[in-house]
Formats: sequence, structure tokens, C-alpha cells
Amino acid sequence: MCLVVPRIIFTNFKFKYMNIRRQLIFCFSITLLIINSFSSFSQNIYYSKSKKAIKKFEIAISQYNLKNFESAKKELAEVLSIDDQFLDAYILYGEIASDENQKAQAIEYYSKAISINADYNALMYLRKADLEKETGKYKEATNDYQNFFAFEKKKIEYTDNINLKIKQCNFALELIKHPVDFEPINLGPNINTPISEYWPCLTADDSMLVYTSSDRQINSQEDLYFSLKQNGKWQVAQRLSEPINSELSEGAQTISADGKTMVFTACLRKDSYGSCDLYISEKKGKNWSRPINIGTPINGSYKETQPSLSSDGKTLYFISNRPGGKGKFDIWMSQLDVNKRWGQPINLGDSINTTEDELAPFIHYDNNTLYFSSEGHLGMGGSDLFMSRKNKNGEWQEAKNLGYPINTYFNEESLVINASGDFGLISSNMDGGYGQKDIYQFTIPPTIRPGKSIFIKGIVYDAKTYQPLSSAIDISNYDGKLVLTSSSDELTGEFLVSLMPNNRYAFHVNKKGYMFYSENYSLPDSNIYIKIPLQPIEIGELAILKNIFFHFDSYELEKESFPELDKIVQFVKQNNLAIEIQGHTDNLGTEIYNQKLSTNRAKTVYEYLIKGGLEKKYLSYKGYGFTQPIASNDSKEGQALNRRTSLKIIAKN
Repeated sequence: MCLVVPRIIFTNFKFKYMNIRRQLIFCFSITLLIINSFSSFSQNIYYSKSKKAIKKFEIAISQYNLKNFESAKKELAEVLSIDDQFLDAYILYGEIASDENQKAQAIEYYSKAISINADYNALMYLRKADLEKETGKYKEATNDYQNFFAFEKKKIEYTDNINLKIKQCNFALELIKHPVDFEPINLGPNINTPISEYWPCLTADDSMLVYTSSDRQINSQEDLYFSLKQNGKWQVAQRLSEPINSELSEGAQTISADGKTMVFTACLRKDSYGSCDLYISEKKGKNWSRPINIGTPINGSYKETQPSLSSDGKTLYFISNRPGGKGKFDIWMSQLDVNKRWGQPINLGDSINTTEDELAPFIHYDNNTLYFSSEGHLGMGGSDLFMSRKNKNGEWQEAKNLGYPINTYFNEESLVINASGDFGLISSNMDGGYGQKDIYQFTIPPTIRPGKSIFIKGIVYDAKTYQPLSSAIDISNYDGKLVLTSSSDELTGEFLVSLMPNNRYAFHVNKKGYMFYSENYSLPDSNIYIKIPLQPIEIGELAILKNIFFHFDSYELEKESFPELDKIVQFVKQNNLAIEIQGHTDNLGTEIYNQKLSTNRAKTVYEYLIKGGLEKKYLSYKGYGFTQPIASNDSKEGQALNRRTSLKIIAKN
């Protein structure tokens, strides 16, 4: 709240222009004592000659300072009934309307004051211009900023700040000339209520929505809620039970692509490092583990909040006001090392962060596109939504405004986009909702879409008993680089991983006591569902090694084979086995040629495993040529299946 002061106070009070959220222009912290000190002045300090009107106006000022707005307005009504040209009364009316978020009405009051005496004080134009900018009246705001300059040519300390505001207005007008498609659809009463719902996040398969909401019974308390999608519809949302929610507030969360890890914000807990910290919880079956403080170096004595976890689980983006940033709240990132420890946070730099607040980071499943909210980048006023993509060197490019009407003169705060990149979720208090803030879905315009990501969803189970199994899942790209690690749920055997389409991946599943499992996928441009039966280890059991590759007509290994060979070493050691490496070919060429080629290929694998740490006494190799086909050699597809390397269990040690 700010105090409107009469003209003589304007001219005798040193004024410094400040650019803050509400951009208060001539608001001064003057106590009632200071106001009373002017009571001995002659009545010409006000724009009225009526002593009775002035007396009531001073009462109105005192009530305003006490935040008794209704009382202040009552006094002002009486002031204007005595002197309807009392300009100062309209200014105070304008400030009350602004404090009550009636900005359009506040503009009317300032317009009335200016109509009475356009030369009374330049700050009237500045205050009116800010209110116009805050309500999307960009042309009118630009005119009034120029009017202010016409009066205050010598006030050079205002120039940069107001020129920036004029630039923002012109930028907003350009965005309005070129609107993007935006047709938000309310998610409906199963999600939205008369209380605010905000900060949505999704699993990669769009099957679960998690969001923050004020508690239905305790409006001041924030809790986490979730909804499951069935037959394409969100079901009635439920409050996450303990230990996620507590008697304190929990919110501003992120959920992993597979829905099994949640990082959220909690404040003022007994084990916190600062005012607000990040906490992590893991899901097993339908139950969440007790959240633990994610610890240093992410959490510290400052505020950490609003996390976003990358789809591979290796990078955590979050907001902090810690030292070393570019402005107030900045976006930082921390990466998980090989020991499963979070590294020292890194500031995302000048392309993302400004001297103002950057908030609400969301890293898309493509791990290449970041969406966030900013007050510092050029926008339409308040906070706008922006995006940035990484270049070939992994550097964030210049932030791009998402455009109008996604952005407006209101504060746009957060956005999440599904894995395929075709729709997003946003929270807004736009007209027509169920309450305060509601969650809406909308189609993402092509110009601001991220890269498409797909998912592999499946279940791991015992091939004999059909019981679900927990297992480690590793996925590598065509170059042999590990892309991500995951696991199947110990109660359901289910797993979900998010990957970029139209790529080739090596897929490994490991469970102690079960046979080595590998698969090779050339992923299409759509999601896939798979079932993985694991065979219990038994003597004589065979496993085809689907990610062992040789150069054409050669027994030299391609480098893409190395990750699988290293996993075979781990498999044999973990289960204390003796194995035979088998080489097989198709029937192209002579029997002698294929026998030699298959033997040499098996030997090459054998030698690699010895170098990898396996003892010779537990290893043997043999080439079988084309004597043991698993498919017809009458087609290229069958021949490809027959050209294989396999592993046979010889003994359990």
C-alpha cells in the first residue's frame, strides 16, 4: 500500500523512481504523524479551498494508512460532495481502487484528476500509465509515459526505466498483432474446485496428473493431489496420503517420467537447511516412501523450490535465491553423478536468467527444451512464459516469448507439456473457471513445440511362474553410450522409460538368479508396449546376445558391442556361473568358411570377457556355423536372425 500525498509534498519530498512489481510511482511511506505535521500549513497545500473538505480528506488519508479502505472511501465521498473538484481526493480514490485490485476503476479516477488540472503533477501520468500497462492498455500507457516525459524532461533518473516500459508496451503490441493459437480447455470438476489448483505435472504416458492445491478444509495449507486417467478422462482427484502430505504445506513438485520419483518443495520442516528445501520420495506399488531432504549441495540456507526432473532422471532444475546468481530468483541445475549423488548446482546463465525473477522451470522429456516464467525478459507485463533450446554445444539459446494470448498482461506462472509435445497444461484464473486458479489443457502451437518423445512401457515377470519381478533396466544408444537407467516395480513388475523416437537402442534387463536378457530396438515414431519374461538360471539354458555386432564378413567387434559384453561380465560374476560362448552364422558360403567364422567370432567374445575380468576356467567358446538355425535361411530376415552370438549356462559354481 502507498500513500497519496498532496502537491506540496510532491514538490518538497525527494522522489526516487523504483521499478518494482506494482511499479508504484509516487507512493511514499509517510506516517500519520508526518501528515499531521502539515496541518498547520495553509489550506493551499491541497487542491481545494474548503476547510471542511480538507479536514475530511485528511481523515481519509489516515484511514487509508490504517488500511481501513471502506472508511476512507466514505470520507472521500463526503469530500467530493462538498467540493467535486478536489483533485487530491480522486488520486486517493485511485490508490484505494488499485490496492483493491480494481485497476480499471483506478485509471478512471486518475483520468478524472487529470481532467480537473492536467498540469497538477507529472506523476499522475506516470501512475496512470503503469496501471494502463498492467491492464493491457498498451497504447494508452505509451501515450501517458510520453506525457510524463513532456513534464519531467530533467528527471534523467527516470529515463532508462520508463523507456524500458515503453519498449515493453511496443513489444506487447507486436505480439498482439501476431497471435498464436490458444484455446484452453478447463480440465473440469474432477480436477478443479473453488480453491486454487496449480503447478501441474504429468508422467510420460499421460496416465497420472499431480498438482498442488490449497487444502479443501485449510485454505492456507498447500497439499499435493493426483488424478489417474481412465478411458481418456481424468478421474476424481485424491489427496496424496502421508507420508507425502503432512500438517505443513507441500507443493511445487515434479514427477519422474515413469511416475516413481517425486521431488517437491516443503518449508520450515525440522530437518530443513533453509526456509524452503527440496524433498524426494520413491514409489513402490501404490505407496510413496517417507520423503527425505535431498540435502547439500542443492539445499542450503537460502530458498530452494520449484524443481523439474529430466526424463532420464540425471538432471534436476530448480529455483533458488542463493548467492552467485544473475538476479533475485534464478534457475539452477544439478546433475547426478555415477555414485548417485547430486553435484554442485550450476546457474543456467544469461540466456535464461536476468536481474529479475525467473521461476517455474520445466525441462521437457526431450531433455533439450526448457520452459520457464520470467519477469526480466521482454514480455507483456508482469511475468511471461518463455522457452529456450540447447544448441549443438549444449548451450542454452536466447529465450523466446511464447506469444499472445498464451501470455497476457496477467502473470503467467507455469507450463508443462506432454511427452509427444502436442498439448500443454497451464494454471490460470481466467474467467469461466470453477474457482480461483484452475488447470487448463491446450494444443501447443507448432512454433513453440519441443522435440517429440515417446515411451516404452512394459512389465518384467518370471517366465515360469508369471510373477512380477523387480529388475534393473539399462538403455544405451547406438554408439554404446548409456542413455538412462531404470527399474521395474518390485510389486507390479511395471516400468516406463521415455526416449527420443527414430533411434536405435540397446535394452538390458538384469535380475539376480535369472538369465541374461538383451534386446535391440529401432524405435518407431510411436509408443510401444512390451512384455519381458525372465528365465530362471538353469544349466543348459541359452540366451541370445542381441547387442553383439561384428564388422561385415569379419570377427572384429564393433564398438557398439562393448556395453553388452561388459554386462555379461557382471552377469557371470553376480551369479557365479560357468558359460559357453557360441557363434552361429547363416548358410551363405561354404560350411568350412562359416564354421571358421563362427568359431573366430565366439573366440573374440571369449577373449574380451577374459580381459574384462572373468577367469578362463569358467569360460569356453565354440562355433556352430549354420548347423543350428533358429529361422529359415530363405529370407534376409531369417538369415539376420541366424547370424547371432549366444550364451549357454554350463555350470553354477
